Amino acid sequence: MSADYLVSVLLPTRGRPELMLRAVSSIIATATNPERVQILLKIDNDDINTYQEAYAELELITSHYKVIYSPRGLGYADLHTHVNDLCAIADGEYLFLWNDDALLLTSEWDEILEEHRTGLHGNPRAVIQIDCKTLLTENLRSFNSEFFEERTEYVDIPGGPKDGWKFGFPLVHRDIYKAMGHFSLNAHNDTWMHYVAEDAGVERMEWRIVAEHNRYDLTLDPLMNDETYQDIWKVGGDGITDGYAETHTLFITPKETELRRQDSIKVKKLIDRVW
Repeated sequence: MSADYLVSVLLPTRGRPELMLRAVSSIIATATNPERVQILLKIDNDDINTYQEAYAELELITSHYKVIYSPRGLGYADLHTHVNDLCAIADGEYLFLWNDDALLLTSEWDEILEEHRTGLHGNPRAVIQIDCKTLLTENLRSFNSEFFEERTEYVDIPGGPKDGWKFGFPLVHRDIYKAMGHFSLNAHNDTWMHYVAEDAGVERMEWRIVAEHNRYDLTLDPLMNDETYQDIWKVGGDGITDGYAETHTLFITPKETELRRQDSIKVKKLIDRVW
């Protein structure tokens, strides 16, 4: 591991070179020390040509990046394998899950993360959850109230923001990843890590760092309703109907519940040993 990188950004992307550049630019431009931020991209083998013209502009944003080219596999259903592959080449102390339809809004966010790294807020070996908003917060509230009626932590977090998610873009200390042996075993990487970290007692909220997630079903922005998004929601693209339910029940199967429990035990052992 290189001691120079505070954080490695995990960014699988498909068919969205312009959005990828915006996402990366938002992360680098808001960092106090961008030299300590490593960008890791995963691009499908059948999508390489789409991104060729983007590299010249990417070089103007940052020279601290790596790219993995690999088979698409099952597409969105294999997203966790791509994230795990990015983790394997990461050099940063923290692993920052990111999307190409998201922007980082907080200036000097890396200085806030440095506070956590130095132990100012407790054990640096933590999963740090940031505030995540959308352009259309009213649509977000409607989305949550209709589909997550029983999951009140999404919209009502004591001491937290009222128009954001509880999780979405976690910053994960690499020792936690190493203890688990992976980032996630399900395409819903953020959800997997949230449940593991919450159960292990290593989840920490950091509302000073704010992201903007502009996924189509949250914003209804027609620019986000592209082939990449539609591939995720083959049925029920509005996020409310069967397509959403079929995709999002993946992480509540008994087998995966047991796998997450095993991950949580590994993380607890890590914390008991080093803290």
